Amino acid sequence: MKHYLSTIWIVGALFLAPLFSQAQTSGNGIQIDGILMDEQGEPLIGATVLLKDNPAKGVITDVDGRFSLGNIPVNSIVIFRYTGYDDLERTFPKSESKLRISLQVKTTLMNDVVVTGRGTARKVSVTGSITTVDVQDLQVPNVSLTNMLAGRVAGIIAVQRSGEPGRGSNSEFWVNGISTFGANASALVLIDGVEGNLNDIDPADIESFSVLKDASATAVYGVRGANGVVVVTTKRGKAGELKINFKANVSMSESTRTQKYVDAADYARLANEASFNRGLTPIYTPTQIRLFEVGLDPDLYPNVNWGDEILADRTYNTQQFLSVYGGGENARYYFSVGHTNQTGIFKQDKSGINKYDSNLDWHRYNFRTNVDANLTKTTLLGLNLETTMTTDYGPNINRNDLWNQQAMLPPGLVPVKFSTGELSGIGIYADQMTPYVLLNHSGYKKVKDVKSKITVSLNQKLDMLTEGLAFTALYSMTHYNIVEETRVKRPELYRSNGRNNDGTLRLARTAELVQPYPGKESASWRSDYMEASLQYNRAFGDHRIGGLLHIYRQEDTNSDNNGQYDAIIPVRYQTISGRVTYGFKDTYLAEFNIGYSGSENFKPSHQYGWFPAPSIGWVPTNYDFVKENIPFLSFLKLRASYGIVGNSKVLYSRFPYLSIIQGGGSIWGESWTESRASSDNITWEKTKKTNLGIDARLLNESIELTADFFRSEVDGILQYREYIPNEVGSGIPMGNVGSMKSWGMSGNIAWNQVINKDMSFTLRSNLTFSRNEVTHYEQAGKNYPYQTYTGYPWGVIRGLMSLGLFKNEADIQSSPKQELGSEVRPGDIKYQDINGDGVVNSEDEVPLSYANVPQIQYGFAAAYTWKNLTVSVFFNGVSRVNFFYGGTGYYPFSAGDRGNVLTIVNNQQNRWTPAEYSGNPATENPDARFPRLTYGNNGNNNRPSTFWLADGKYLRLKNVEVNYSLPSKWLRPLHVSAATISLIGDNLAVWDKVKLWDPETASGNGTAYPLQRAYTIQLNLTF
Repeated sequence: MKHYLSTIWIVGALFLAPLFSQAQTSGNGIQIDGILMDEQGEPLIGATVLLKDNPAKGVITDVDGRFSLGNIPVNSIVIFRYTGYDDLERTFPKSESKLRISLQVKTTLMNDVVVTGRGTARKVSVTGSITTVDVQDLQVPNVSLTNMLAGRVAGIIAVQRSGEPGRGSNSEFWVNGISTFGANASALVLIDGVEGNLNDIDPADIESFSVLKDASATAVYGVRGANGVVVVTTKRGKAGELKINFKANVSMSESTRTQKYVDAADYARLANEASFNRGLTPIYTPTQIRLFEVGLDPDLYPNVNWGDEILADRTYNTQQFLSVYGGGENARYYFSVGHTNQTGIFKQDKSGINKYDSNLDWHRYNFRTNVDANLTKTTLLGLNLETTMTTDYGPNINRNDLWNQQAMLPPGLVPVKFSTGELSGIGIYADQMTPYVLLNHSGYKKVKDVKSKITVSLNQKLDMLTEGLAFTALYSMTHYNIVEETRVKRPELYRSNGRNNDGTLRLARTAELVQPYPGKESASWRSDYMEASLQYNRAFGDHRIGGLLHIYRQEDTNSDNNGQYDAIIPVRYQTISGRVTYGFKDTYLAEFNIGYSGSENFKPSHQYGWFPAPSIGWVPTNYDFVKENIPFLSFLKLRASYGIVGNSKVLYSRFPYLSIIQGGGSIWGESWTESRASSDNITWEKTKKTNLGIDARLLNESIELTADFFRSEVDGILQYREYIPNEVGSGIPMGNVGSMKSWGMSGNIAWNQVINKDMSFTLRSNLTFSRNEVTHYEQAGKNYPYQTYTGYPWGVIRGLMSLGLFKNEADIQSSPKQELGSEVRPGDIKYQDINGDGVVNSEDEVPLSYANVPQIQYGFAAAYTWKNLTVSVFFNGVSRVNFFYGGTGYYPFSAGDRGNVLTIVNNQQNRWTPAEYSGNPATENPDARFPRLTYGNNGNNNRPSTFWLADGKYLRLKNVEVNYSLPSKWLRPLHVSAATISLIGDNLAVWDKVKLWDPETASGNGTAYPLQRAYTIQLNLTF
């Protein structure tokens, strides 16, 4: 190849030499010389180096990519140009020598390459279902990459259940939705070819991000890729001069929504109503209610808003990132370091009671080194070093306890502290302490974890054997260590039961003092991964042929067995896989993948299985008659794939083909029992996946769209055999008896339009729709078909069918008897007798609607650029998702004197109140949001039913960003090549039906760390 390029260069030089030689012979000025390369350090032969203001003055590079351009004016703008690469412009205020300059492949060509399973491929030739993500969309201030996926990536369903700093806020996500109720329902995440965690990586380190969705795309990963694969590649060094990128931002965040509870006086009034409705005497006297209102005796009649006591209005977070990269012909390097800090919204007591900060404080440090060295012209050695360290500070409690206690502790039960200085509390357990004590007086916890990964890779071209053949090998070792340090303490707690005759408080101690004492726990985990592959890619005229033979082995070792006998045994995976691809004129495409995977969970001689996956593609736009008759259609490809993937993971168990015999004792002496029966006939859970796809580009490629329609059928899901009676006398064995199917579609469309040289805009949207149905689930003791999971979506919400509220006693007497644990009165919820036996009980609970994981997720965005200013906006949303209102803090007085009451209950229109209590028949509202209030749990009302069923759909204004790139003339004196200032708003607004708390955390009824609204200013610099 170099010989042909040399010939072209010599011929070009003969034609251009007279012109360029004339341009070089006159005038005085500065001189530049160096070498021009591509990103991999290969010299660019015959490239042009010329003046922007005087194109006639220039040179071309020689066979080694070298150039020398002299007698040019000071501050000349020089253009470096080569076919297929982006032009590079650079200003030279003085002479420079030994320059190393690299050009980047044109963006349009880069878009033709996509990361696939174990390699890359030309986008036109891909027949599998693969979604690529523009990494620029991920460059927003966020700790968690998984939190950025919802609505941005077609084919992914993602849910964020908490806004807690650090990893507590990571989203759950599924590729093409939930397709199995067995183990291993989540996707495999690979970072530079090795299994990793998306939330351990800084988005600024990402070079490419792909999601592999169908069997054809994931087959080479064996059983690990059964439910989709996310493939991330990090940035690597590029040949050329040293480049430095720096990013820093600071954010102010606040809670989007928090629970709003009534004050002590309103609580007391509602408690009296609830007591009356139960036939009990009033709990509070008018005098006591008045004391709550005026606050004359806060020791006995407090009025505490626990949210105000422990929550701050806002908090601040910071992030910094620095990367350095460059290199030459023989070696290239990429170094980066990043730091992220998030703090909680908790408000520490500043009176000096602690020498430590009791607020949440989470830090993450990222270090990365990627080095590539050309050992020979055909041998490339790669070394990746990656370390992620996190430090998590906070109070020594379960953080959910803070939110639970806000819901549990009424405002008038106990004060924050008594006027005599003692702290209040009911007992020694977390649910008996106040949120103030939990936050400020429970000690602290510091968790440090370090994850280090080293990866060595070798890429050897074997063109000397046959053109297009290459061998690659990789070894990676990941080590994870976590250390948890605690300081445990508890103050004396008191509760008052009145005053003495002299007016002093009568206090009873409810918790003894626990002096601070230390605690420490640690654990470590290691994973060794190795792989090797032969790859072949070659074109023969109109024919393109590719092949892959790949083998890998992974071994995971855990130092902490948690008392489990089998946890000390390493977990091993290994697979050999292959792929063959064929294309004719880039029009007719075919691919065949196959994996041969092994599993430890099956008995010897049954541990391996074959999993094939063929796919085909057709590109009709390559026909001349299509080009002539449909000119607006730039590109069209139809794809289809079918394959079988396997899964061998077992929930809560390993080696299920082995029996477990345990010893015991009784009055009869020693005994031995089979606590787990062997399941030696089990085999792979197999999923048949079908995918039909379409890719198109329209109107001179300004509009691009992709759509995939998928279906999967899972058979042989491992379950315990529930039909085996207890009389067998042993543990229940497992069997491949479960089955499930899922189906849906995903797609995205984008419109990129250049209006003029200063103005352009982009519109894009995506949609993912995924449904599933359990086709068989083994269950025992079910009397009616609707009680089984079979025939219904996995996770579907179940409960009673509400018919409204009972109007009066006659309505109760004429209705089926409700045996649900409480006496039924007017104003209680009336239920439908589903099975027609004349009684309403748990036998009448039925599937009601959707699950709390959405079936539909979507997003749409717009960006407008005018000169150096870019404004973008991004929305995301979900639909077909439900949850139940309920639990302490929502059901009024369900726990007696424990449990707050929401402010909406205080609105008379929202609750049913008997006329004999209110004196007004209009308060017996049949459409009330709450049934009659009852003091203590109401077994009839406080249970899942359509009365409490809620719609969790929402539309969220997720992100608004304003970027301004400073003009280069401002930056040139500072030796800065680019600078961008950004103003970013995240989670700015949400439209939903929940209103009480963020709909994404609604399944927890507000007892979770709220999602945060953040405002960020960010600076990006390139040197």
